[in-house]
Amino acid sequence: LTLLFGLASINTLTVISVTRYIKGCHPERGHCISNSSISVALVLIWVAAFFWSAAPLLGWGSYTDRMYGTCEIDWAKANFSTIYKSYIISIFICCFFLPVTVMVFSYVSIINTVKLSHALTGLGDPTDRQRRIERDVTRVSIVICTAFIIAWSPYAVISIWSAYGYPVPNLTSILASLFAKSASFYNPIIYFGMSSKFRKDIFILFHC
Repeated sequence: LTLLFGLASINTLTVISVTRYIKGCHPERGHCISNSSISVALVLIWVAAFFWSAAPLLGWGSYTDRMYGTCEIDWAKANFSTIYKSYIISIFICCFFLPVTVMVFSYVSIINTVKLSHALTGLGDPTDRQRRIERDVTRVSIVICTAFIIAWSPYAVISIWSAYGYPVPNLTSILASLFAKSASFYNPIIYFGMSSKFRKDIFILFHC
């Protein structure tokens, strides 16, 4: 379940970065982002996450119990089986390296586009407010993706390190795992701290 929700999270952040990229760098293609396309994306996000998290249960890869009350992929078995090693390498490339590459490319492109764009003109311009909203949403998305990458990178690195037979101290493994799994509570804190609309909606929800 931890792997399932973790993969769904990074897939969701990747899709968000792509939508931000389209709206920020190719606004003429904004019509591609519709309710139907987002619905399809959500289905694909969860199908992909379920596939990679269920594969060890079907024999491609393996889970192992940990002494600190949880389980995770058995990275060490990659030393003894080509099948297990292929799963670990595949999940690292498809579920971490490629999504991170897409997110970095998307947000670097957005930042470069903003730097090259002309200053907004006319406070009464109806598009000015929309641009500010898009900019704020993009800013929040960048912070969320950065926090996610920082949280999961140590775990991804030691996992590959362990898969290739190099020893990893237990304390290092535990800290990396806990640090990665703590990423689940960053998003609401970031949204609450950086998005005035989110705070307003929360206050309305709880009648503050």
